[in-house]
Amino acid sequence: MVPKSVELLAMGVLNGTPFVAQGTLDVDANAGKKSGTITYQSLPVTLDVGIASITTMTGRCFVGAKHLGKRPFVGPLELLGREFVSLRVSTVGGYGAVSVAERAHYEGTSLHCDLSTVGELRSRAATGAGPLREVITVSGPDTLTAKGRYSHRTARGRSVPIRYVHFYRSLKPDRRLFRRLQGRKFLLRVKFSSKVSGRKLVHRTQSTIRLITDP
Repeated sequence: MVPKSVELLAMGVLNGTPFVAQGTLDVDANAGKKSGTITYQSLPVTLDVGIASITTMTGRCFVGAKHLGKRPFVGPLELLGREFVSLRVSTVGGYGAVSVAERAHYEGTSLHCDLSTVGELRSRAATGAGPLREVITVSGPDTLTAKGRYSHRTARGRSVPIRYVHFYRSLKPDRRLFRRLQGRKFLLRVKFSSKVSGRKLVHRTQSTIRLITDP
């Protein structure tokens, strides 16, 4: 049940300033790639890769990730099903914190994700992001818990660490499947090659996921 595209609508308040962004990411599950353009109708601050990565990345890093290891593969996307909600809280070095709430559902072959963001972030502008490492655990009868890290790179070459926790809850869970996979852990790795042009974020990722523990 891998979507062919992800439709994003992100809105919220960052550093006291409202913003809205939307766009589409095409999914190539065979290669583990997602690519597309996110357009900001209003800007939270001067747009850079760091701001854009935090406000648009939530909930979709494992979508379309290339599976490593044995087949068939039942991973986070299959567990969450056709409708889920999530909450991600990120801390950005000593520069602030951002939370992103998400509601996601399928329409045909597209996954629609509505994001609500709030936070304060006073870090220097980032010119790049990544790589990301995340461990996802099947932690309840309808719940996944993830902990991850990546970094922002500034124009002066400095690396700013990002740490986050992310909770997912399926709204239409297969409880038998959740029980069978209780305690299972997955390792997700993501590389970014995103860039900002004016009000647009050209977003590209390549990701892999694999099982690291059996239930």
